Amino acid sequence: MAPSRRWAVVIGVNQCGYDVQLPALRYAESDAEAVCGVLLDEQIGTFDDGDVTLYTGANARWRDVKARLRELALDSTPSDVLLVYFAGHTLVPEWSSQLDAYLVTADLDAEALRHEPDNGLRMTFLKRDVFDVFEGTSFLILDCCHAGLYKDSHLRHVEAMQAYRKPVDRHSALLACPRGAPARESEEHRHGLLTHHLLRALRGEAGDGGRVSFMQMVNFVMEQALQPEPVPLLGTWGPTTALVQPPVSRHDRRSLGAPANPGATRPCKNPLDDHASSITQMLGRVFRTDARLGRRSHQSDSAERVEIIRYALDAGSVAVVDLSGEVIRVVSATDRFNKEELRPLLELTAADAAHSPNAIPGQIVTNDTGRRLLCVPLPHEEDRTVRLVVVDPALALLDMGEPLAVMLRSIWESDPLDDPLQAEMQVLTALRSTFGRLPMTLYQHAFSLYQKLIGSMTMVFQPVVELDPRPSGVSIHSYEALARRRVDEARAPVAALQMAHEWGDRFIIERDALLLDNAIRSYAEADAESAVQGTRPLSVNVAVRSLLSDSYISQVGNTLAEANLTPRIVTLEISEQDAIQPGPGERWPQKPLAYFHRRLTSLARELRINFAVDDFGVGYSSLARMAELPLTQIKVDRAVLHHPLAVRELELVVQVARYACDLGHAPSARPVIVEGFDDEAPVTLKQLHDLGIHHVQGHFFGDITSTSLRPLDPELQARIATLVRGEVHDERQAVAAGGGLRGGGPAVRGRP
Repeated sequence: MAPSRRWAVVIGVNQCGYDVQLPALRYAESDAEAVCGVLLDEQIGTFDDGDVTLYTGANARWRDVKARLRELALDSTPSDVLLVYFAGHTLVPEWSSQLDAYLVTADLDAEALRHEPDNGLRMTFLKRDVFDVFEGTSFLILDCCHAGLYKDSHLRHVEAMQAYRKPVDRHSALLACPRGAPARESEEHRHGLLTHHLLRALRGEAGDGGRVSFMQMVNFVMEQALQPEPVPLLGTWGPTTALVQPPVSRHDRRSLGAPANPGATRPCKNPLDDHASSITQMLGRVFRTDARLGRRSHQSDSAERVEIIRYALDAGSVAVVDLSGEVIRVVSATDRFNKEELRPLLELTAADAAHSPNAIPGQIVTNDTGRRLLCVPLPHEEDRTVRLVVVDPALALLDMGEPLAVMLRSIWESDPLDDPLQAEMQVLTALRSTFGRLPMTLYQHAFSLYQKLIGSMTMVFQPVVELDPRPSGVSIHSYEALARRRVDEARAPVAALQMAHEWGDRFIIERDALLLDNAIRSYAEADAESAVQGTRPLSVNVAVRSLLSDSYISQVGNTLAEANLTPRIVTLEISEQDAIQPGPGERWPQKPLAYFHRRLTSLARELRINFAVDDFGVGYSSLARMAELPLTQIKVDRAVLHHPLAVRELELVVQVARYACDLGHAPSARPVIVEGFDDEAPVTLKQLHDLGIHHVQGHFFGDITSTSLRPLDPELQARIATLVRGEVHDERQAVAAGGGLRGGGPAVRGRP
């Protein structure tokens, strides 16, 4: 871990800027000098010479102050501490929204602010460009009028003049007075009242044994019954960060934050709501920081991952270790990981892992040397015990506890370099599935990220082939739109698509709407460029919850109209993996199948589109569902083909598909389409055709999944017809020669 640096910027101004109609103060500059003196005190101060910048009087110029603060913010790491103190006047211009204020410096020109509003030290600058950017722990003390220009909501979330637009979990503040109230000076104490009591606290009247944290200082000041009452804003790191402490060596001062009971282990805690900003900052360091590292081709994936984790946690080193057996084995490690030096801590970790291998998501291991190991269990094979070991991570990030362990395990299992978009979404989804909910800022970030992830997908089209014993009768019946992360990928991005179910209806509906829009638009373009005569029907997958959403249905209508596609050629395929049942808190007026039947009937009449069952044979498959819903076709999952009773099951599906026709309620039987047919299927094409199944979708006839729409090759038509007639006994041999679709364009081989 990089050494923790402690910076302070202390400002005190008695005289106002140019033509500012405010009375001069008497003690603001001496207040700043006194605070600076305490921070640098040889006996109790925790800041080093050169790391505290004092601006007083004519030297307190807004350009210099802003430049210094911005420099510190951009150069920060999660281990660092920043304290900003200001004593003086504030200015709220008449032309402003009354939700912003300037800290009055010696060179503030009030008249110029109307045309150059950034020519001053604004509160919004402190929040947006300093505290929001600073990666470590930050503190603000304002001893000035209007210091608390903010709205207080249950003393938890402070919404200041945009200076506190959102809570920052590792930022704390002490504001001298509420919005619109004055801060006062004391002739008796020759200080500002807030600063007088603040100095009392820091000089030993607060705290335990002389060590005073920011929170202890705030509590002491609040106990003095000042009028107007000061306003505190305490983040999660305020209670433990010491501003002054008893006389100790510099080395010992840095280790005062070590946990109690050296040599023990303690479970990670679970305070997700308190660490939204920490989580956001860590995600940024992993997925969006240009400076973290470039991909190095000579490194293995595991080596790159441990280096990313080391950087993200500002750690000394990181390793993956196998604690199985008597020998501790390093699987992968960053530079400077010294197994021998860390052996006592690793052995303690191994002993605890052997005792309770799956009891906790992570643990912090310490001893009396002040070293810390964060140990996170990783997925392992058989009886292996594998841990991700982070050596001396930044304390501010370590305080996240269990959420940090969940994030690290997910980062390790994802692909943060080659696919950062999906990897970051995996991390957020892991937090969601573990804790059940996320703070609103993270939830909204996840929703935006998921929109980008789904929006980045490519649509390819897989044909449904109509079987016939005559080569001329073998043709393309329709297409199904399939999502791919990349056009050359063989398989569907199942993990990315299934993430939506961890987040609920909003994500599911947005996913399906984006995929539908992409599928319809891409299909319209491909159809316009295709050599295939006539526009074939198109199937698009949809979830049950989306069909219950009016916003999704509206999207279907709008997209079809904009693409100028006839609605009757579109079929929405309802996966059998989706339950047809009310969501949490919902009550349906009828039994689920009856209610959903009415919904589909209404939608079919309104939109003039078709519906089908997809993936029959898995999930919530039922004959009642297949028989009772107004479906135009039935798709059978490839799992049925490999069932010992496949032929009998397929016979039953065909009977259900013919049921309405046999009763005279429909002019023809609903088509049955067998998905996933390939040369490994134990059921032959002849058997399928003899059962009355004339439509097959799969991979047994070459590279046919493509972004373009191409006709079948005549040789392939002839081979399929031969298989349908049953004249070839070895179907694998019959199709091994190749063949497929005519025409150019990228193609994808593999199962959807």
